[in-house]
Amino acid sequence: MSDAGTTTTSPDDDWLPPTTGGRGGRRWGRRLLAMLVVLLLLPPVYGVALALHGSNSMQRVPVEGLTPAAATTNVLVVGSDSRAGLTDEQRRELTTGGDFGDERTDTILLLVADGSRVGLLSFPRDLWVERCDGTSQRINTAVQVGGLGCLARTITATSGIGIDHVVQVSFGGFVDVVEAVDGVEVCLEQPINDRDAGIDLPAGCQTLGGADALGYVRVRKIDDDLQRIRRQQEFLSALAGRIASPSTLLVPWRAWPTAGAVGRSLTADEGLGPVELANLALAARGLATGQVVRTTVPTTPETINGADVLLEAADAQAVYDAFRNGSVLTTITNRDTSADPRAETRVVILNGAGVGGAAAATAEGLTVLGYPEPRLGNAERTRITTVQHPPQLQAEAARLADDIAGTVGVKPALRVGADSDALTLVLGTDITLQP
Repeated sequence: MSDAGTTTTSPDDDWLPPTTGGRGGRRWGRRLLAMLVVLLLLPPVYGVALALHGSNSMQRVPVEGLTPAAATTNVLVVGSDSRAGLTDEQRRELTTGGDFGDERTDTILLLVADGSRVGLLSFPRDLWVERCDGTSQRINTAVQVGGLGCLARTITATSGIGIDHVVQVSFGGFVDVVEAVDGVEVCLEQPINDRDAGIDLPAGCQTLGGADALGYVRVRKIDDDLQRIRRQQEFLSALAGRIASPSTLLVPWRAWPTAGAVGRSLTADEGLGPVELANLALAARGLATGQVVRTTVPTTPETINGADVLLEAADAQAVYDAFRNGSVLTTITNRDTSADPRAETRVVILNGAGVGGAAAATAEGLTVLGYPEPRLGNAERTRITTVQHPPQLQAEAARLADDIAGTVGVKPALRVGADSDALTLVLGTDITLQP
């Protein structure tokens, strides 16, 4: 097996804190030892621990009038325009302006999930509806009548779609999540310059930090509200991709603070617990991998009492029906009937890096991404991280190398090895398992 040596019977589970060379790295390792020993010595509880951490960080509020769906998990995602909790400096930095009094919903999006298959249905802010108290007004004012419960009941009465849970994110919380994953990449065909949104972005691909990301999803002057909704849906998928990426999930000292940041950014109904969060994590994977259908309630423009609003179009009911009965998700199956090839890819991980626990940490993350549980072992210390593969598994080896490149700090070299039905990942001393 080239310069990696042979597999030994010693399991790679003797965790030692990673060092970066020097006493500072060792002190850092000792400070995090208590957390990492839970996450790495007990790999089966890793995902549960993350879900519990995110759940415990979340604020809970009572939400009345939720009507659980039968066949799917339906979560109402609400972006609030409240400036509460922002300092004057943060308001200036984020160009949110002052506190305008009555809270309104800046984003209203219904996520319908069955496993990793996801449908996103956005409700335009200016959609004219009958609110939970019987009065008619724009849908984004429903929270003023009776909070999140009123908004949920209004949407269910309008669409006939049951809602299991509600989560709300504020301006500040959105920024914190984007910062926790070190930004999100977007690709712009045209530059965007909007002083009110606080952004001046060139054309091309770029990584947006928290403040620019908030401006990007809020900007309205460059196009209409439907285009704004499309940007929000696409950005949500990109953000889910960052959260579910190997460079986040495979490294506990990134995954742990990210789970905490996501939890702290959200206000949720009291019934949303760790199990439900784990289900949402599976849905996030669908968002990240493109197993998603995105649409917006069809509308037509109208003027009511001198105000420009949107009324449901004639085909809105068909959209509601598809989301209510889950048939919208069958289009995902019809579009891509192939299973995730990772589920059929067997991996052996050998630790030749001289860093205890490196293989165990990598293996746990690979299972999160859909790989079968890898077999672990140790190898003689080797300099270069490699993926050794039989000739017929060239494509699978390249995929594995891409999946872990962001985690170990280098992209493994591909080497043709002995004929077998598994890939062998040999971790070398070139890895940089550090924050």
